[in-house]
Amino acid sequence: MTNQEKMNQLVGTNVTNEQIKDWAYNNRITVSILYFEEEFSPMKKSVEGFMHSDSYSDDEFKNWDLFLEEKYIQ
Repeated sequence: MTNQEKMNQLVGTNVTNEQIKDWAYNNRITVSILYFEEEFSPMKKSVEGFMHSDSYSDDEFKNWDLFLEEKYIQ
């Protein structure tokens, strides 16, 4: 299961990566603070794993692209 699929499962939707990125941008949610949103608290290990990877960068749009495609970590 990807992080995108897990996010959709947690909120009962089936939105695209683009829709998630639009939501994040409009609500000023970065990948690094995603799990502070109550409905996404189960994403903490995935977020922390991504932030400690070589993929994490200063480019938040790139971070969302890569994070959403990565495997969800329980």
